[in-house]
Amino acid sequence: MSRPRPAPAVRQPAAAPVTVQAQTRATITGHLTRPQPRAKAPDAVVPPAPAPRLPPVADPQEQALQQARRLGGLGRYHEAEQVLLKALAADPVSVPVRRYLATVFLALAKHREALSILRSLVQTLPDDEQILLNLSTALFKLDNLHEAHMALEDLVRRFPANTQARVNLASIHLNNLRDPVKALDVLRPAEGERHAALQFALGCVHGKLGAFGPALRHYERSLEIQPGHTESLSNYLFTLHYQWPLDLDRVREISARQGHALNDEAIRRGLVRAPAPPRPVGPRLRVGVLSADLRVHPVGHFLETVLDAMRHREVDLLAYANQTKGAQVPPRIRDAFGQWRDILDETDQRVADMIAADDPDVLLDLSGHTTGNRVGVLMRRPARRQVSWLGYFGTTGLPFIDAVIADPVCVPPAESRFFTEHLLRMPHTRLCLTPPAAAPAVAPEPPMAALPWISFGCFQNASKINDAVLALWRRVLDAVPASVLRLQNGRFDEEQQVLLMRERLGAAGIDLRRVFISSNLAREHYLGQYAEVDVLLDTFPYPGGTTTAEAIWMGVPTLTLATPGMLGRQGQAMLENVGLGAWVAHSEDDYVAKAVALATEREASVQRLRGLRQGLRESARQSPLFDAVTFAADLERLLRDFCSRGAERLSSGPGPG
Repeated sequence: MSRPRPAPAVRQPAAAPVTVQAQTRATITGHLTRPQPRAKAPDAVVPPAPAPRLPPVADPQEQALQQARRLGGLGRYHEAEQVLLKALAADPVSVPVRRYLATVFLALAKHREALSILRSLVQTLPDDEQILLNLSTALFKLDNLHEAHMALEDLVRRFPANTQARVNLASIHLNNLRDPVKALDVLRPAEGERHAALQFALGCVHGKLGAFGPALRHYERSLEIQPGHTESLSNYLFTLHYQWPLDLDRVREISARQGHALNDEAIRRGLVRAPAPPRPVGPRLRVGVLSADLRVHPVGHFLETVLDAMRHREVDLLAYANQTKGAQVPPRIRDAFGQWRDILDETDQRVADMIAADDPDVLLDLSGHTTGNRVGVLMRRPARRQVSWLGYFGTTGLPFIDAVIADPVCVPPAESRFFTEHLLRMPHTRLCLTPPAAAPAVAPEPPMAALPWISFGCFQNASKINDAVLALWRRVLDAVPASVLRLQNGRFDEEQQVLLMRERLGAAGIDLRRVFISSNLAREHYLGQYAEVDVLLDTFPYPGGTTTAEAIWMGVPTLTLATPGMLGRQGQAMLENVGLGAWVAHSEDDYVAKAVALATEREASVQRLRGLRQGLRESARQSPLFDAVTFAADLERLLRDFCSRGAERLSSGPGPG
């Protein structure tokens, strides 16, 4: 529910710094989820499996190192830190101990402590590639972007075969300097290497450039090299949802295969705890919420009033917030939680221990395969029940996710087979938008009441506008000669993205003189832009989420094409819940016909759109899409029922919901 983007990151660094991790808000994403996945900044790598047992070693320092590495391999970095500090007290100049202690400090987000050790080590070992690489990571984490950039440039120049350095450098060019072309230049010399992070980075760069075919191939390559690579899996699944036609059987098969690979690796490493036995739900339902988006963000927009309503019920809410420090958190979100834990800098093991100690009846994961997810926490099975909701739009394929919250429209019974999890269906809708407090008054007249043309619009992430969408829009514009198209989203503040879109529009045969492209504004001003369009044209198979709901609040309908899948029917579910089912098309021909009818029945269309602007906001306010009090009651009942089910009822695969 964000505005595009996928990809998470298993936050379990160990030895070398990793690099491009999906930030589900910057490279390939959309909808109630996040904006495009984007390569992430340098970070420490996922720790290796525990080292094999070695013969006893007499040297106490070596013994301490081996113990610390075993603990690090299990994600128990706080314990590893204590072992190393004790060893360092006995030998303050030990290079091996200081090296691994710096790595542990990076894993624990103690970046200043890591930097201090690394600066000292580099004086002794100026040509040690790993020390130099970790030094650049520490600099980056401390927001010293310039020095980190220069350090990586120097490292790649001196050691051109250091693939991880290339990945980290490309990440800075892609995400911080917003130059995907330069990022690709950095990566190309190593393109053929069997290196999962490299192939992931190449996928992110190609995705940013709109080359989804090559992006998918690189993500596939990454997953082939490292099955269960969470960032690649997340971006791969997101990218598939930008393609048309979408093969949901394939999505399920890939999700399940990679999810099982990740789960098997977690079991092999001894990370999965025994599930807690079922217990009766008490008078107050304890609900944990794990998310990177408990803030001003599309997911937050769909949470604010729901959480506020939940706090007045027999529910105790526990927050596990994975968002960046300084994120703007609306008071109603913060105040809804009786307990709030910031977990961004905590290891997966530490967070899993926190959740297990808090012992919620159910843990709601709001990220799925989107940016900022903590799959590494979930795979440790810290909660009795683990349920996916809101931020993701389909099966996770993860064996440690028990259920997905859906609704009768977005997942009809015949489509339950596309999920590996149980389906828990809300009675009306799985989404409930908080009415935008800063929204201006609805414009009383549609633009076509005063203008000789119809103003179509699309305010969604550019990645959703695939070639099939452009081809359908061309049919609409050809069939309605007196019409224009307004495209607006945040990526259009980059000249390169505007040029790319204009090139694609031209290749689709659309007259560029009829298209207006603009970037996003602050939310209150952006909402005012709905006054400039008569009707929104939806994308497919990745339709609008937040934009469709906001348009409803601003009195503007969206012409959507319903396609199979939870995501594909998202627009349909929203529109039908506010009484706008007539704006749902069930084929491409139907989509064109509905658009043409606006022009051929012009006077009736003006009256129809005027009526929506005059009354839609108030009727929508009472609908399931905006009625948070009723939604919260339905959600509590749904979760109580699920938590009351015995373990035997969760072992037979997806339920009927």
